[in-house]
Amino acid sequence: MIRHFSREVQMSKKLIVLATAVFLLSPSYAFLSETPKYHPVEQPMVGDFEVDRAVYSVPLSKAGSQAEVLSPGFQVGTTHYDYQTNGSTGNRVVKDDQGGYHFSWMNGIGYWEGNRHVYYNFVDENGLWLQDGGLQVNTEERAGYTTIDVLADGRATVVYHSDQGASPLWLTVAIDFFRGFGDFIEYDPPDLLPSEVRAYWPYISVDRNYNIHVVGRANGDPPELVYTRSGDEGSNWTGLAVIDTINQITGQPISSRVSDKVAVIYSHYLEGDVNQSFGDVLYVESENGIDWDWTERVNITNYTQQDTFRAWLDLDAIYDYNDQLHIIWNTPLYDPVTGEAWVPSIIWHWSEATGINMVADGMWDSNPGSANLTVSKPSIGVDEDNNLFVIWTQFTLDDVSVGSYSNGELYACASINGGLTWGRRVNMTNSPTPDCWPGECDSDHWSSMAEIVDTTLHILYINDKDAGAVVRDPPEGVDTENSVLYLAFPADRLLQMASGEDHQPSIPDNFVLRQNCPNPFNSSTAIEFETRVSGKVELSIYNLRGDRVGTLVNDILPAGRHSVNWEAEEVASGVYFYKLSSSGETQSKRMLLLK
Repeated sequence: MIRHFSREVQMSKKLIVLATAVFLLSPSYAFLSETPKYHPVEQPMVGDFEVDRAVYSVPLSKAGSQAEVLSPGFQVGTTHYDYQTNGSTGNRVVKDDQGGYHFSWMNGIGYWEGNRHVYYNFVDENGLWLQDGGLQVNTEERAGYTTIDVLADGRATVVYHSDQGASPLWLTVAIDFFRGFGDFIEYDPPDLLPSEVRAYWPYISVDRNYNIHVVGRANGDPPELVYTRSGDEGSNWTGLAVIDTINQITGQPISSRVSDKVAVIYSHYLEGDVNQSFGDVLYVESENGIDWDWTERVNITNYTQQDTFRAWLDLDAIYDYNDQLHIIWNTPLYDPVTGEAWVPSIIWHWSEATGINMVADGMWDSNPGSANLTVSKPSIGVDEDNNLFVIWTQFTLDDVSVGSYSNGELYACASINGGLTWGRRVNMTNSPTPDCWPGECDSDHWSSMAEIVDTTLHILYINDKDAGAVVRDPPEGVDTENSVLYLAFPADRLLQMASGEDHQPSIPDNFVLRQNCPNPFNSSTAIEFETRVSGKVELSIYNLRGDRVGTLVNDILPAGRHSVNWEAEEVASGVYFYKLSSSGETQSKRMLLLK
């Protein structure tokens, strides 16, 4: 079924745009919603870098007003729907081959309930914008949860679900009539399983052969991850295939730019685990984007029943220009005995070449609202030199609204060695508004980064004027009109920090506890420390419950530098704290054991 959304009121304007363009182109879940239970030893903000936005905020100019907010960026549109995804953030901004940028978002018009639509905006390579505030994509009511990609000619291809006047919801793929035109033809991919259960919460990827890949989740018992594909721009689709049974809303397709490879990434619960909302990260890969064997699943995490981390909702992936697949995800702190989880969390990276490495540590307390962790919604991009970039939202208890919810800040870091190590994190928005009232908050969240990084990270995000997700039940915060902002952030600062050219201030050589090395580690790690006077020194290891699991030093030592190894064969994988005490002074740090 094909539906065309005609806008007679705008058609004359579009004909002018079309004529101009032809001339220019020719001939050339609420499980974590309660107050967090975990209270860390320290607030680990050392090593972060806060950006001077007057220097490092470099958005493109547009014909329209700059958002009147503390957060940097230019206003692409607005929304009362502060929420954007129930799972991974997906791609809501994409760069086409001509150098233009396409944006899609879930727009609540006025009070959000019952009036939710998918909106689109576009800025071309000359900085000209399609429409102040954007244009509506969908024809039916309550459309949302959108992601976007482009076809070879630069036409936006948007996926979302809507009720289409019926229940349950339906998947829809909409393709623009012309590049940056904003008049969409809607297509109806298969979304109904034989059990009469429909799939929603879709994610999209267009491969280099212009096949449109769509992945969604069907709310059966158990829920299932499903896939369909079109090779003729939406007119015909493959039958709906079941990839795997899952629990949470997770799973998205990823296409290579240098080969025909396409992968589907998702998280899957651990069999027999006490809580099946958390689990491993898996992917299935097709060499040509056409032939799939859904049983050929690769488990990249292989968590055990003893591990204190599990993957949950937030995943993203990318193929670099060497055709190497990179996957990122976050893990909440998890109790394998009770199945309880807390918001302290870590973002991870995996590739076949590097294995698993930590991107960002978020092991502290916050109140980010339901379906969020201290470090949430990671998004990954790559440049032509195969430098990797990751952005995410970060929450703390230092910046909380009067409604008790943590305001978000957007952070980023980079890797120049394929994800083996990551540079210091940068606060890109740097707009704290502690104790803010509704309408006065600057909670930056629901960010998405274009996969292609040139000299700039291209980011779309929501500037929520009252922290929390008002669309949840019960609501978090107060309904506000929020700016949808586009931020173009320079990549060179992140690359400097990843290469070590950006030096941290030196630490005085008196009483120092250094970070263990390696970290994360497997079974054995070295801890260095310095004491400024001779005396009694104690260095002990503690688990997350505060139980002492080992004492490495308990002796009188001379002043100077010392090193000791911790052999951790007898303890389970997880986060541990080590504490140094000497002459009335103490320092502590975290480390991560991965077996």
